[in-house]
Amino acid sequence: MALRKVAGSNDVRLHVARNLAEYQVPKGPGELGTLSIALERNITRTFRAHWTGFKLVFPRPTILLSATLKDGTFWSEGYISPGQPPSWVLAFRRDPHKDRGSGGPRPDDKLGLEASIEISLAQRHKLIDSGQIPHEELIRMEDFDDPLEAVDEFFNYTAWYVLRAVDAEWDQLGYVPEPSSRWSADEDRIAGLPLAPAMEEGLKKSDIIWITPDTSNLSLPCWFVYRNGKIWVLSAEPQQIVPDARNVREAKVALRWKGRDARLIDFDASVRVIGPENRAEFEEIGALLVAKRQSVSGSVEDIIARWMSAGVILELTPRL
Repeated sequence: MALRKVAGSNDVRLHVARNLAEYQVPKGPGELGTLSIALERNITRTFRAHWTGFKLVFPRPTILLSATLKDGTFWSEGYISPGQPPSWVLAFRRDPHKDRGSGGPRPDDKLGLEASIEISLAQRHKLIDSGQIPHEELIRMEDFDDPLEAVDEFFNYTAWYVLRAVDAEWDQLGYVPEPSSRWSADEDRIAGLPLAPAMEEGLKKSDIIWITPDTSNLSLPCWFVYRNGKIWVLSAEPQQIVPDARNVREAKVALRWKGRDARLIDFDASVRVIGPENRAEFEEIGALLVAKRQSVSGSVEDIIARWMSAGVILELTPRL
């Protein structure tokens, strides 16, 4: 049985790079602020919301994302925990009003011991009073089991609570990977690619794609053929059966970096089923699939006839 793969650090970095490309964030310090990327461990974050102390602890290696304006008025933080949920995303502003606390939900089951929180907050206020860190007000926070979803939400928080707050655009920020992040030239290249070229490159270089059809919650590795914006996947061999393939209409697709256990790009696709009733089309696409599947035995005609009697071909059209 195929199982959904758990996102690792490489997946997270590449997903960050894809978001940087989508929002067209340039590399280097921005004129308005900076989005930094780091990899740290043993992180403790304390803050207050509605007069309640919060303490988040991340003992394992955690990818820390932070988008901060130069004047320190607004910022967002992402604590992305690959393979070890939860991940957290937070947004802050400087200098809360003296007569009230700040907004935000109170997930009591995620808090540490109250005494520990109070001690940590007391230490934090010493740093605030000495001017080493800003006095802050929580705007919003949220936790996620899926680290890639947390990355997406970090970018949403940055757009809504940081940039929109000062009527700024993404190109006024710049991204800066810290040495600890293990950010590579591959991530820089993906961050500079528009979505369509990145997908094209990945499909041309990959042997396998991971498909999650709308008929199942499983992510399935599938070999495929790609031509002119269409992806064809066979569901007819014992090693490659898509659950309830005839009724698939939508699918999520994940491309993985060849030679690295990491996602390159994810996208949604519309699906059209090509069955035996579409004989001419099945034979045409089937011939392309046979050429790709060189290890299968028999003549092209016999293989296509066997596939036609056993299953269908799925035609995926990426939605970008």
